[in-house]
This record gives sequence, structure tokens and C-alpha cells, in this order.
Amino acid sequence: MRITFVLHLFPRAPIGGFRVVYEYANRLTDLGCEVTVVHERWRDDVKEAMRDLWHGRSQARLRRAVSWFEIDPRVRLMIVPELKPAHLPPADVTIATHWPTARLLPHVQSTPFHLVQNYDTWDGVEELHDVLKMDFPKIAVSSYLARTLEGLGNSNVTVVPNGLDHKTFRPPTTDHPRGNSVAMLVSKHPSKGFATGTKALEQVKTKIPDLKVNAFGVSPRPDDLPEWMTYHHGLNGEQLVEDVYHRSAVFLCSSSTEGWGLPAAEAMACGAAVVSTRNGGVEDFCTHNENALLADGTGLAEAVIKMLEDEALRAKCVQAGYARVSTMDWSASARSLISFIRAFHSTVS
Repeated sequence: MRITFVLHLFPRAPIGGFRVVYEYANRLTDLGCEVTVVHERWRDDVKEAMRDLWHGRSQARLRRAVSWFEIDPRVRLMIVPELKPAHLPPADVTIATHWPTARLLPHVQSTPFHLVQNYDTWDGVEELHDVLKMDFPKIAVSSYLARTLEGLGNSNVTVVPNGLDHKTFRPPTTDHPRGNSVAMLVSKHPSKGFATGTKALEQVKTKIPDLKVNAFGVSPRPDDLPEWMTYHHGLNGEQLVEDVYHRSAVFLCSSSTEGWGLPAAEAMACGAAVVSTRNGGVEDFCTHNENALLADGTGLAEAVIKMLEDEALRAKCVQAGYARVSTMDWSASARSLISFIRAFHSTVS
């Protein structure tokens, strides 16, 4: 089966939604599929567009450009000037990803699917809903997203949860005391709750003066990140594990909404206890008072303090959290994905 994934741009840094697509490309290739990942050329930045033109001249250049992820050499990568059917390769199945790419689906000759990884209302709810209501089979990465899609009138929705790379995201061989330390993803995207998270940690520091924060992100350090917080820029894989997850007793997720929440799952796998908002996606693997603490934005500081001060609670959450995320498996997710695709494709072929 020939499968094409469509991405809205070519990534320069490790981004969760792109990682998911590349993981599926690798695993579906292992299952015997011919996979192509199509990226649209950057259009609003001349420098980035020229870089895309240079990278797109060969598969070797494209793979080197995605240095933060090892893509199977059997997976074909493409950069196209615009996301139009004429620029897509012949395929049996086309899978749209970020919602603007789903506008292609009514016009492709192959069987269309939409992989829904988030409910991103920041660019306009009406246009987003128009796309999500289109009558194509939807693959949601969480039950929260599935409920959202069904609430918009979609009847053909399946949930395929994300897997996890356990070779990379794992507990340390020898776990040293982590002290009063908290990890937090830093992003200025409105859904990530940057202000909520930093405010909560400033409140924690008034109660726990020796608090250490291991903040990390793909962009340069924000000017308004408190100076006392350590910031790690552009870490990926083993570096992220060693410098952030293994050095943090708690991982704080302050997002207002998450389609899944990969960093929280990664942190759990690395032995950190999770404190999070009730943001949808993480609730598929985070259960309050069992393997995590969940709170609204105003309650995050209290939850972090409780997790840091109550060693028994933290140990319980670390153990139960690791048990939960250890069941996440990319190969199993790929098998579920291809089963859904084949079942639907056979009915329309």
C-alpha cells in the first residue's frame, strides 16, 4: 500500500506533531507500506524558502536537515512549492495532518484520511470547524479529540494513541536524588500556558526557595522567562533526557489544551512525577492522585508543592506513571492505524 502523509511545512526543530508523523512513516514502512512524507515549502520567509529549495534537491540533504530524528532510508521525503493535488505523488492513501492540510482531501484521487493531533482554535474556530466537519475518516490521537470530533458531527472516528520511544525515554540506570526540581516546556503558543506555568513556579519558589527549574524549548530563551530559571534551547533525544528529564523530580504541564502531551509522557518514562492541568490529551494517561496530580491553572503551584514535599506521593506517582507509559508502543499504534486504513480503504476501492 502506498501512503502519503502531508505536512504543512518542513521542520527546523524537534516538534511533537512532526515526530509522530515520522514515527508512523518508519513503522508503516516496517509493515510493508511505501511511505512518502510531503512538506510544503516555507512561503512567508524568503530565507527559509531558499533553504527548502536547497534541501529539496536530494534525499540525503532532506534527511540531514531533519537531524533531530532518524527517518528510515526507505521513507521518501518531498518538499513541494504548494499543497496541491498535482504536486502529490501517486498513492493509495493520503493522510492529512495539521488541519489546513485537510483542505486537500476533497481533491485527491486516493483514499483520504485526517490524522487529528490537536484541537487548535487559535487561528479561528469557524474555519477550523469547517475543516473538521468534512466527511472523511478521522484518526484521533486521544479520546478527548475523538469526543470533540464526534461533537462536531463526525461519525467515522477512531482513536489511535501515540506510542513512545522507550530506547530514548527511559529511567536512568542509577537515579540520583533530584531535589526540589521541576521541568517545564516553554513555548509562546497560546495553548501552552507559558504565563500560567511561570506564575505557578514563582509561587512555588516563595514556599521552596531552593527550587530549581529546568525549562526547555525549541526557540531561543524568552526575554520574560525569570532569570533564576535555567533554560535549555533545542535539546532533543538523549540530551533532553540527560539534561532535563533525569534531573527533574516533577514535570509541569500548564497547557490549556493538549491533543496528547508527548513531553508529559516522556517525563513519566524518565522517572519524573507529572503535575498538569486538565487539558484533555494528558488525561488519557494521567489519572489524578494515582499517577499524577491534575489541577486547574490556579491550583498548579499547590500541586507542585505537594508533589515535591510528599515523598511517598511522588514515589507512588513515579512508579504508577512509568507503568502506564510503558504500555505505549509505536509499533502497536502503527498496526492499529494500518488496520483502520485498510478496513476503510477496502470499502471504497
